[in-house]
Amino acid sequence: SPLFRISVSDLPYVDRVDLEYRFPSYTGLSSQRQEDSGDIAALQGTRVVLSVITTMEVGGGAIILNDKDTLLLEVGAEGVLTGSLTVRQEGLYRILLRDFQDELVVGSPDYIIDVLEDQPPSISFTRPGRDINVTSVEEVFAEVRVEDDYGIGRLELLYSVNGGPEQTQVLYAGGTARRQVTAGHTFFLEEIDLEPGDFISYYARATESEQKRDGQVAATDIYFMEVRPFGREYRQAEQQGGGMQGAAGGGPTGELSERQRDIVAGTFKMVRDREQYSTEGFNENLATLALAQGKLREDVQTLVQRLTTRGIVQLDSSFQAVAEALPIAVTEMGIAEERLGERMPQDALSPEQKALQQLQRAEAAYRETQVSRGENRGGGGGGQQSDPEDLADLFDLEMDKMRNQYEQVQRGQRQQMDDELDEVQQKLKELAQRQQQENERLRARQQNLADQAAGGGGESQRRLAEEAEELARQLERLARENSRPELDQTARSLREAAEEMRRAAANARNSGVAQGVAALDELREARRLLDQNRSSQLQGDAQDVLRRVKRLAEDERDIISDVERLNDGTQSQADRIGRMRERKEEMAAEVADIEAQLDRLGRESQRDQKDAARKLTEAARSIRDAKLREKILYSRGVIETGSRDYARNFEEQIASDIAQLEELVEEGIAAIGESREQRLARSLDRTRESVNALESMNERLREATEQQGQQQPGQQGQQQPGQQGQQQPGQQGQQQQGRQEGQQEQSGQNRQGGAPPAGSQVPNQSGSPGRLRPGDLRQFGRELMERQNELTQLRQELEREGVDVSELDEVIADLRSLSRSRDIGEPLGLERLESEIIQGLKDFEYALRKQLLGAEEALPFLAGSEDVPSEYRELVEEYYRELARSRRNRR
Repeated sequence: SPLFRISVSDLPYVDRVDLEYRFPSYTGLSSQRQEDSGDIAALQGTRVVLSVITTMEVGGGAIILNDKDTLLLEVGAEGVLTGSLTVRQEGLYRILLRDFQDELVVGSPDYIIDVLEDQPPSISFTRPGRDINVTSVEEVFAEVRVEDDYGIGRLELLYSVNGGPEQTQVLYAGGTARRQVTAGHTFFLEEIDLEPGDFISYYARATESEQKRDGQVAATDIYFMEVRPFGREYRQAEQQGGGMQGAAGGGPTGELSERQRDIVAGTFKMVRDREQYSTEGFNENLATLALAQGKLREDVQTLVQRLTTRGIVQLDSSFQAVAEALPIAVTEMGIAEERLGERMPQDALSPEQKALQQLQRAEAAYRETQVSRGENRGGGGGGQQSDPEDLADLFDLEMDKMRNQYEQVQRGQRQQMDDELDEVQQKLKELAQRQQQENERLRARQQNLADQAAGGGGESQRRLAEEAEELARQLERLARENSRPELDQTARSLREAAEEMRRAAANARNSGVAQGVAALDELREARRLLDQNRSSQLQGDAQDVLRRVKRLAEDERDIISDVERLNDGTQSQADRIGRMRERKEEMAAEVADIEAQLDRLGRESQRDQKDAARKLTEAARSIRDAKLREKILYSRGVIETGSRDYARNFEEQIASDIAQLEELVEEGIAAIGESREQRLARSLDRTRESVNALESMNERLREATEQQGQQQPGQQGQQQPGQQGQQQPGQQGQQQQGRQEGQQEQSGQNRQGGAPPAGSQVPNQSGSPGRLRPGDLRQFGRELMERQNELTQLRQELEREGVDVSELDEVIADLRSLSRSRDIGEPLGLERLESEIIQGLKDFEYALRKQLLGAEEALPFLAGSEDVPSEYRELVEEYYRELARSRRNRR
């Protein structure tokens, strides 16, 4: 061949890429710069400015985004190429550079774009946080806590009375987009016309910052306040026990109202979480709810028929109210079932709640029959009372069967959830270990310049992030399906850990170590929260066992009473013995189930709660040693063939064995506890939460006074507070419709107006600027008292742990002084709240943290970490700057 000439020319290549993140305005975040990076991990909508430094001078370049879009790079000072892209979706990008022939050539590897998800607000009730029984004259304080990664725009409390029109109370209007908001509202029940069996359903809703166009909305589960009888009837019914040991509402129909509450809660969740379900899944769940509603309707209808056919109402007129309420409940349940079948869950909520009201009224009426029967028996009874009592016992037996079947299903669901949580806990432990190893590799890579130049190393970190997100989704599902909102916080920590992992992967060549350590901290926090939840679950399960044992003891007392009534000549001996045999079989099955549950709890608590595990296992062993189940089954023959004295003595022995079992279970519950480290960490969390609650209250106070000051004279005070408190709930709901949002807020806050606390300054009716309305003044005054009470309780707990609480004493004294003064809502009071109380509590929080860390009692999620994340350093520096400014202002 002829001679060919080869010419070699260098091609340009990317030497370094610096990134500047410009976050969406609604986040409130300032720009952030990352040097010597390339991979991008940012919130959707973030604009990323790239500064590209090349190995040689070039005439220009371009960014190829996802092999589709081309974005030009401009040549700037000193030959640096600059350009930008907006993060819209996950993908890849590469950089092309112009070579000496003015052609675009590949100048970089493919860089990864990770889109970080904007989490919806995390919202929950801290008080009461569960269904409760109340009297019609109580003051019930409800507290809501909400958290968002970029800011809360609005927080509302929504409630209705007996399924009536929904009423809205605005708790926070988003004057400044706070990331954490804690707010309270007091229900003054005396001002609402309520009777036993009525209820108030309520939930809270939070919206992200209003600066975000598509702000996400989050809502809590729905909860219920059931009105119980006030006075002697309720106390006596509680003492008599029996069927009252059932659900939140108690009573023999307790399992019916509990099932109906579950249906209401399930329907509410389907409406709330509609977007999270596919069409097929949504329709399937509605069909399940319709079947549950239909089954409950049939059970109640059967109960009504037995009340009628067995003549209970005719023989005992105290059952008349029960017999009247249950058919109404059946009708409403039929309407709800039809709406669910038509796939209109929103329209099913009202009849579902009306059915719940009637079931609870039947419970309240039955309590009175229990008191009446107890008084008749206590007074010596008599032949004329025997037949109604026997028929009522039949009624109790039918209800016990329904209750046991329902509770067996519930316990099976709890067991399945516990198994899943065990699996999550193990995976979380392994994930933390692998993240620790990843952090060590990152450190080693940064110390080796050759490895650092090679880059890469982010794939394993991204795989960990995907696993963390999968665990978070699993916890969110468990929280949603089992009404466990506390699991949402654990899931949130996992998602935050996943975000830090993706940032670490994108920044592996620079500061990825700090973000990797932050991810590890979040994983440890998630483990701590999950351990805490499991401890609470153990406490709840043990309490459930104790409740079942107490009910067993009550059933045995009823058996003894029935044995005493044998051969009294009032009813067929065979019928009465037949009912006792049925009850005995139910009790024997219950004992076997209790034994199995105690064994399981003992095994599960062996690792973390050794003392409790030993006591619970001992309680299960006592059942076997005493042969309790065998005695109960054998006693059927004693009742039938033995003498009355023999049967009574045998039943008293069974009662003694059950009493011993109850004592052992109580000892097991008392042994469930926390380590000192866990208690102090929890106290620190509560201190931080109190700071946030007071800051939220301070901001809401300022907003309320500023809003009131902007009103023109004469706009306020057209109606006396007492008159507003006398309005009926239905009238209030109708008046709210058609009002503007601001007017609705004012109506909501004055709805339960009334007189302000003693010693408070009452604004005049001419609309004086800057003065709180009476309803606002009363609400904030009550909330201030709650903050004082919770800090007092915190002080007592810390004092028992040997912690210096002198600074906290000063805060409590200042808080008590402010609550007694006339300054709430006034400029002087706001200044005291901010400069003395809130700042004093921050000082105490820092001192408490210092005591924990100085005594090597660090928080579990920081223990074992030698590195402090850069974000934490910035917070500490800002904290000291705030302290310095505060002290200068005091001087």
